[in-house]
Amino acid sequence: MNNVKNKLKQTITDKNLYIFTIITIIFFGALCKLQYAPDTYSVFTNELMHSVKHFLSCGRIVTAVATYVVMGILRLSNEWTYILSYVFAMICMITALYRLNKLIQKDVKNHIVSIIIATLILINPFSLELFLYIEKGIMVLSVLLCVLAVEQIDKFFQGNKISIIWAGFFMIIANCCYQGTVGLFVAISLIYIIKYSKNIKEFLVNNVIVALTYGIPALLNFLLVRFFFTNARVNGQMIFSESIAKVIDGTKRMLVNSYDLLPKYLFLAVIVILLGIIIYKAIRESNSAKEKSLKILGAFYLMAGTLFATVAPQMLQDTNSIWFVARSSYPMAGIIGILGLYLFSRFDIKEVVKDIVICILMVFLLVQYVYFMDYTRDNYIGNYMDKQITLEINQEILNYEEETGNTVDTVAIYKDKTPQYVYPELRASGDINIKAYSADWCVSRILKLYTGREFTVIEANEEIKGQFEEKSWDYFSTEQIIFENNVMHLCVF
Repeated sequence: MNNVKNKLKQTITDKNLYIFTIITIIFFGALCKLQYAPDTYSVFTNELMHSVKHFLSCGRIVTAVATYVVMGILRLSNEWTYILSYVFAMICMITALYRLNKLIQKDVKNHIVSIIIATLILINPFSLELFLYIEKGIMVLSVLLCVLAVEQIDKFFQGNKISIIWAGFFMIIANCCYQGTVGLFVAISLIYIIKYSKNIKEFLVNNVIVALTYGIPALLNFLLVRFFFTNARVNGQMIFSESIAKVIDGTKRMLVNSYDLLPKYLFLAVIVILLGIIIYKAIRESNSAKEKSLKILGAFYLMAGTLFATVAPQMLQDTNSIWFVARSSYPMAGIIGILGLYLFSRFDIKEVVKDIVICILMVFLLVQYVYFMDYTRDNYIGNYMDKQITLEINQEILNYEEETGNTVDTVAIYKDKTPQYVYPELRASGDINIKAYSADWCVSRILKLYTGREFTVIEANEEIKGQFEEKSWDYFSTEQIIFENNVMHLCVF
């Protein structure tokens, strides 16, 4: 008991905890106010068990349980559900940063460098999307669990055999939180495979250990989804050649464009710079050709392993469901921090080189922060525009009902000639900041949230469909609504 109290006191008085709290608030503090993704409208308006079953069908058991407890048993309002999820996400991210920093401090002696590297690995360019869904608390919990699993792998490699069980346990829970982040465990563990491998045999064995610790929980989760629940992503058709083509295209967009979450080529440029420094240091410091080669190969091994851990889950889905976006590519975005960790833990870095690397990494974080703020601002602007359009639609419904005496309870959804998935001049990436009205399934959900009504969605009328497809709007107009008895024909733009 005294040991626990001492550890708690040590943690609370550790200034690093407060440094990471400030860093987390800097990057994600602006999201403290309720914000929406299209999925959020569904969670807030669907029947409770519908949401629970959806999360179960995705293998996200922890999310399903949390949803049932928070919205079913505790019956928290939408606002309080968001606040609870947001605060929990912030706590998980702060804890993950703190624990990862403590782990890497053993190898990175410089205090500032260690903090920067931990931040780059976890609050990486793709981490923003984890905070844009109502289940953000559970999604970031999966990140924390991956860090805890890496801690156990480190202990296992040091000789604590029971730690492998804990690592597997953490990874099972992480997979049941959100599968898109679990590759982070592999990405960081690669560093410790290199560290604790004294020869080829140990290297191969350690790779197998990490692969099984990652793969068995992932396989169990996959089998759970495939055989106990129904999910189109794993029950559809897999066309290998098409899947490979989509993976190659997605990987290119991830590395070169960074899904527009960074300036084009910046992510790839920093990776190349770090690789260049590693190669330079390996050639200058190492005595033998073998040692030089191994250190250089180590960097490319980190690249290949992290990329594989990020891409492999995509190949388990049916071809049509392969979708490269920030949240599912989260592990790969940590590669800059991972290469930085490799550089500072494996080489003797002089002051000049250290300062140059720190400047590069800090500039990268600054650019990332600017983009984070741009996307966060535009998310709230898009949410506001979605709400205003819905209120205008509701007013048109009320006016029509007052004039005719009809009650509108049905909606048919159409698209104009040039439908856009994001409002003009707002930043968007994949599913980030798309309009609620860009997805047909979301239309009835946002209408219910702001009108309090349940609308039945019916098939489009072919004649009216033809009329709408001849027109094009950039902003909402009452011309996009046609009433017919109890039906609202609504065209989205």
